[in-house]
Amino acid sequence: MKKQLVAIALGGALVIGSGAFVYNSYAAESEVPSQVPVETKAGAIDASTAQAPTETPAETVVESSTDIEGLINISDVPAEDIHIPNLAQGASLKTAAAGDVSLKPLNTTALKGENGLVIRQSYRGNDGKEIMVIQTESHMDEQATIESLKDSYKEEKVESTKINDHTAVYVDGQARKVVHLITKDHFYTVSSFNATLDELMEIAKNIQE
Repeated sequence: MKKQLVAIALGGALVIGSGAFVYNSYAAESEVPSQVPVETKAGAIDASTAQAPTETPAETVVESSTDIEGLINISDVPAEDIHIPNLAQGASLKTAAAGDVSLKPLNTTALKGENGLVIRQSYRGNDGKEIMVIQTESHMDEQATIESLKDSYKEEKVESTKINDHTAVYVDGQARKVVHLITKDHFYTVSSFNATLDELMEIAKNIQE
């Protein structure tokens, strides 16, 4: 495969794979192997360790946010290019699944490189739940993306549904929940260690193309 999707590990590490196809498993310890090693650059916003699954240990370089190649200010991204809920407006997002729980945007990271624009937004609810939403550009067709996801989550049950007429692939894991939304031009990941799958689905429904 040529240009592949790039994903960002939960907690704040930018994972840039030199064209490698890397998805977020968001597990504390991933047992899912990837087909190619990746280079990891951490420290974009929060201190965390990327859990990009690889067959061989990934090289980890801890840098300040100013050292990350391609890092841009979110204010420089046109509003029409931001599809993550309420990111441009900075408003709180209230989910029907969470009742009276509202989510407020926290840290935002934007990166632009050979794989296109990548935006990562973290949210925190007034109940303490934390959710990560990632927007990347799509470089594969839908079926190829689905197959790659299934391969990435070999140890877990991967299911699919429709959200706003787009295919969504999700994992209802014990350690974390993940929803991947696949559109014609973008690939989105909504994940959390402590939110419910219904809450993640509700956020995915608010993604507008």
